[in-house]
Amino acid sequence: MLKDLLKIIEQEKHYYQDPVTEFLVCLFVNYDFEGAQEKLRECDEILANDFFLTAYRESFIEAARLFVFETYCRIHSCIDMHALADKLNMNDEEAEKWIINLIRNAKLEAKVDVKAGTVVMGTSQPTVHEQIIEKTVNMAMRSYNVAYQARSSATAAAAAAAPAF
Repeated sequence: MLKDLLKIIEQEKHYYQDPVTEFLVCLFVNYDFEGAQEKLRECDEILANDFFLTAYRESFIEAARLFVFETYCRIHSCIDMHALADKLNMNDEEAEKWIINLIRNAKLEAKVDVKAGTVVMGTSQPTVHEQIIEKTVNMAMRSYNVAYQARSSATAAAAAAAPAF
C-alpha cells in the first residue's frame, strides 16, 4: 500500500503538498534523511497547532520515527547513535532508550554497542519462499481487482445497452 500511496503522492504533488506528504517523499522516494528530518519538525508544529489532529501528534511522530529508523537501517549496516538521534529529532539518551526498546520489542536483528555508540544491523533478507508467497498474494489481489473492474464494466455496458421502458 505504501508503494501505491507514494505513486499517488508523486502524481498529485503539483496539485497538493503539505509537510506530511513531503516527509513521505523525502524519506521513501528521495532517501533524503535531512529533508525528512526538517519535514518531520514541520509536521510536529502543524499537528501541535491543528485542533483536530493534535490528539494524534504523538502517535504520528512515533510512527514517523519508526519509518526513519527502518529506512535508515535498511540502507546502513552500522549506524552511529548520535547521527541517528539527530535524524529522529531526539537527544542521545532518549534515542538510545528508544532504539533499545524498539530492537527488543520488534525483535530486530541488531546489536547496540553503547561504548562505541553504534547500532550494528544484522542481515535479514526474506527467503526465496517468502518472496514467492508475497508476490503470489500481490498477484492474487491484482487479479481480483482486474476481475472486479471487468465485471463492473460488463454490468455497466449491459445496463446501457438494455432498452429503457
